[in-house]
Amino acid sequence: MLTKEEMLQMLHRNVVPAFGCTEPVCVALAAADAARAAGGEVTAVHVLVSGNIYKNGMAVGIPNFDKIGIPYAAALGALLANPDKGLELLKEITPAVSDAAKALAEGGRVTVDINRNQQGVYVKCEVTTSAGTGESEIVQSHANIVSTKVNGKVLFEKAAGEKAADSLLEKLRAMKIAEIRALVDSASEEEMAFLLDGVGMNEEAAQYSMRSGGVGVGIAATMKSEKSALLGDALLGRVMRRVAAATEGRLDGCPYAVMSSAGSGSKGIAVIIPVAEAARELGSSREMTVKAIAFAHLLNEYINSYVGKLSAICACSMAASPAASAAITWLMGGNDEQIGWAIRNMAGDITGIICDGGKVGCALKLATAAAGGLMSAMLAANGAVIRVSDGIAAATPEDCIRNMGRVSNPGMVETDHEILSIMLEKEGKK
Repeated sequence: MLTKEEMLQMLHRNVVPAFGCTEPVCVALAAADAARAAGGEVTAVHVLVSGNIYKNGMAVGIPNFDKIGIPYAAALGALLANPDKGLELLKEITPAVSDAAKALAEGGRVTVDINRNQQGVYVKCEVTTSAGTGESEIVQSHANIVSTKVNGKVLFEKAAGEKAADSLLEKLRAMKIAEIRALVDSASEEEMAFLLDGVGMNEEAAQYSMRSGGVGVGIAATMKSEKSALLGDALLGRVMRRVAAATEGRLDGCPYAVMSSAGSGSKGIAVIIPVAEAARELGSSREMTVKAIAFAHLLNEYINSYVGKLSAICACSMAASPAASAAITWLMGGNDEQIGWAIRNMAGDITGIICDGGKVGCALKLATAAAGGLMSAMLAANGAVIRVSDGIAAATPEDCIRNMGRVSNPGMVETDHEILSIMLEKEGKK
């Protein structure tokens, strides 16, 4: 079981700003680390990624850049060579770097292969320069560099145990949902006040899309227009509108960072905006608001550990939104049993939403899941819960989450392969 200090450490580590979609950023980070290790002028880049990284990086926009795709992300990272900036390294793109990255990628000097034996977060990047060859490997989470080499010599490498199960995550997984909530409740408002930074960041990203013309395919613009009167301006409509807007802008290359959760900016949007909007609507205190947000972040990490951060299912829908739903139930005055009911309701509602890569269309999935989360919380707080006999529902929230995880893996592993095949066919690849 986590101690309060370990919980705060986990929150500080896993709730961080992300500039751009985290899959191409992850590739850029590995390239930047490899390039810095090698030194010299970049001449070629080779990237090996899991299918999950590939499908999530092939169609999303890159901030401050007018091209999409993993080859461009790798070229940008290699030329920036700034891995110390972590998930915000693309903030340093300049016109000169942009032009050089296009020349590198379009000149055939960046190659990308898929390692079909790897699942989830996996990137290995080799950068050849005038001074030698650097290599960097990232696994498990988007900023988790586990190995850095230059000319075959190891500069940095995590021990096998460190590459494997994260000790804090294992402690979190051993807890019951009610224990996680109680642990959050034991911390002070000020100890977790840093989490409120994410509210401002993610709402700013939403406002950017709603006030800007030409973002994405027009989802945010349409949802805020007079034609969207059907949604209204009540809590449900506001949550759907703002989640969709922040997601669409971010995945179209929005020039704003968002606060991530469990390694994903989109999950950060799905966790933070619904909880913050609900707290505002309910007149929740600052203390209760920050505790609900902390609970949602931790529960998102917990559920992700079962369903997978990158897999055939949309973890924003099946992890972040149930986490937000549970936190909103708590804000509504729900007890631990009712919080568990919200998770059961979500298991019976949104399980099975597929992940077919990162793209602006994800705004629709997240808006749908956010609406489901709010509805599930409202039902649970008022004693309405789907029956244990229904489908994959279970008596406890922990078993509901484990069942959702089984649907993802092993249940949808072959589905994941088929999704990737369809996407590669669209690119003219097999």
